[in-house]
Amino acid sequence: MRSIRKTILLTAAALGAAAVVYVGTTLPSASRTLSPVQPTTVFGAFHVHTNRSDGSGSSDDVARAAAATNLQFVVLSDHGDATRTPDPPFYRHGVLLIDAVEISTTSGHLVALGLTTPSPFPLGGEARDAIEDVHRMGGWAVIAHPDSPKPGLRWRGDTTGADGLEWLNADSEWRDESLATLARTMGHYLIRPSESIAALFDRPAASLHRWDALAGEGPVVGLAGVDVHARIGPDESDQPGDFRDASTILARPSYLDMFGTVVQGIELSQPLTQQAASDAAVILGALRSGRTYSVVRAFASPGRVSFTASHDAMSWTMGESVTADQPVTLQASVPGPDDAVIVLLRFGEEVASGRGSAVYIHNGAPASYRAEVRLPNRALPWIVTNAIRVGTLAPPPTAAVHALGDAIIVKALDDPALWAIERHEPSAGDLTFNGGEVGLSFSLAPGRASGQYAAMAYPLSGQDRYEGVTMTLRADPPMRVSMQWRVPRGVDGDRWQRSVYVDATPRTVTLDLQHFLAVGVELSASPPLELVRSLSLVVDTWHTRPGSAGRVWISGVSLVKFAPSTTR
Repeated sequence: MRSIRKTILLTAAALGAAAVVYVGTTLPSASRTLSPVQPTTVFGAFHVHTNRSDGSGSSDDVARAAAATNLQFVVLSDHGDATRTPDPPFYRHGVLLIDAVEISTTSGHLVALGLTTPSPFPLGGEARDAIEDVHRMGGWAVIAHPDSPKPGLRWRGDTTGADGLEWLNADSEWRDESLATLARTMGHYLIRPSESIAALFDRPAASLHRWDALAGEGPVVGLAGVDVHARIGPDESDQPGDFRDASTILARPSYLDMFGTVVQGIELSQPLTQQAASDAAVILGALRSGRTYSVVRAFASPGRVSFTASHDAMSWTMGESVTADQPVTLQASVPGPDDAVIVLLRFGEEVASGRGSAVYIHNGAPASYRAEVRLPNRALPWIVTNAIRVGTLAPPPTAAVHALGDAIIVKALDDPALWAIERHEPSAGDLTFNGGEVGLSFSLAPGRASGQYAAMAYPLSGQDRYEGVTMTLRADPPMRVSMQWRVPRGVDGDRWQRSVYVDATPRTVTLDLQHFLAVGVELSASPPLELVRSLSLVVDTWHTRPGSAGRVWISGVSLVKFAPSTTR
């Protein structure tokens, strides 16, 4: 018996020793420590969650961790619908905290920055509408984790109107790893946490390709999102504002560990003033314009890069556009380490490279250039710059916004008595008539969103041939309403919808059938006119909180065709 016990103990000891040796021999290299930077070079973390949504820590916890890792700013991006009043920028533990919000849309998640006031209605629904609302409120929108291995987090629509995207998202990088790799990483994490997490980072080829393609359409900033929650627990909900199950079993990987993986660097003309409002404006301005670069500090830290374009005595830097028609010299350089290789890329294709610096002469068609700094034996670039655009790039084709003169009336829907009320019990709705204007008063039932709506519908025969609809709308309070074409079938029918922003100012809008989206995956792209039996104006919980009340007015409704010269 004693011999068996001894054998077991020796075997366990041998296995333990083997595990220690394995972990030690496969341990990721420690981050290299480089020369300190000047006070005008600042670093910060983008895309950070706190316990206001599905993160484990408070803003104070975030600031402490950021200060401990020598960060100067953090962009908080808790999940929400932008109806919460944004916190003004503030310093905590010497770190500038900037409030943003991550909005869920039908295409994926958007991080909205630069908002200073709450939205009067929930932002979400279709991505194009959320981006439009963010812009109207004075903010800008970044597509989060566009190519996440998790389908519910992946970007599923076009990128029209987006101001930026995450070329790297730290929370996405572990999701496609094998259990064996994750188990090994857990052992490494106990010794070198940040380096072990970054060892899971592969080159995000799909996101880089997406970003480079967008560069041909307009200035789109690329950012590296830490997307830290500091929480292991029940999986996150894909529903906005639904964080009842966001409990924390273990507060790991911690904010401290994640802030050691990847950051954004900014070169300022002068040091930060410690005045929160003005410093935040400088930081957000640099991020928005693309005067920023990403650094994987788990490889080497701190990191600096210079990327410029020059012609004669003129020069430009990241985020800027060069208008010179003559040859332009693009140059990138890093002060170290000695084995760093710089690669210059045009629309994602390598055009020049060199150790420590690289130069390329542009003398041709308009193009967008960026730089990558690569270290030996690393799949992921150490530093990625934003782009410099040279020459005038052709704008992308956009869906036409029709002017009133383009619309030829096919049929006026001008009989107020034909409008009928529709509503979800126990939501309330009522119609009022004033001349040619019809008003819908509504009160959505309170409680959780469960399909509450109020609507007004106008009957159609299916005999008319039209390409769109025009109308004049106003509302109190400001809101989004859905215009819907409906084909009777089942309980709710088949529907195609287009959201419209309305407020107290009467606005005439003309909507093209091509711009309506089907509600349902098995429907045709456009509604079959011969089967459409109603046009509806709908107030629902896509854009209106349960328990909300208000009124929307509609007039001048007509089915239209568009002039032959109109580009559609």
